[in-house]
Amino acid sequence: MDTIHLEKLNELQEVIERRTISRFEQIADMAQTIDKTDICEETTFYIHDTSHWSTEYNSIVFDAHRGIHKTKKTTKALINRYARSKEANFLLMQAMGRQLSVNNSWPYVLGNTQFAPTSGPSKEYTNWIAVHHLKDIYPDPKDENRLFLIFNGGYRLNVRIDFKDFYRKLVTVRKYYDFQQDFARYLAGQFNSEVRIVPSDNYLDTRIPRSPDSPRSEYQNCREILIRIAHQVFRTMNPEDHHFDILDMEDVYNDTLKDKALL
Repeated sequence: MDTIHLEKLNELQEVIERRTISRFEQIADMAQTIDKTDICEETTFYIHDTSHWSTEYNSIVFDAHRGIHKTKKTTKALINRYARSKEANFLLMQAMGRQLSVNNSWPYVLGNTQFAPTSGPSKEYTNWIAVHHLKDIYPDPKDENRLFLIFNGGYRLNVRIDFKDFYRKLVTVRKYYDFQQDFARYLAGQFNSEVRIVPSDNYLDTRIPRSPDSPRSEYQNCREILIRIAHQVFRTMNPEDHHFDILDMEDVYNDTLKDKALL
């Protein structure tokens, strides 16, 4: 059954409060309604898809500040609105995915902010977990098909998620995270600067191994790497155009900037 159990833990990891939400309308509708809600990266830790439930609401948002609340917005609409607010939407996530051999179920990773879908293609309605708030994961000993998820603030969720499948998604998030950190270090190095990245104590940093180093790139400076990423974004936006290659993108780059004295 698609049931969610939310518990509040004290400093000794003892349960001091418990709440259950299920697909039955009379239970789901007990949650407060904030129909114009948005994802807040600092406080939102879980978004549950209820589009298939017996209720007119499409999502339930778990937020440390606003509490549990329901909305008619779909999980897809919520995550896309959040991505657009950061001016780094899923076109960029897909472009990075091409570099990392990730062809579906794209997470949203922007540095220390990471949201991962729990199942299926991320372009469909699915649940989303704020990985940057995730402290620990372990199986429910009473049900092998359910997991306990512990988040910052002493929140513990018990949800129906396959551990192996979600672990693979966390590995993908780690790929994105490491790629972005390496890219930031590389760009800083081109300007004789240094980026110091302080590791966090969340599950991604403490339990998911760092991604293997990629083969040394043939692109040796910032300009060439930016051209490469621009080409990947173009391919994502124009999948039917098979004749536009990386050399064409370099011509576009040169033509665009030559009058601005940036080359």
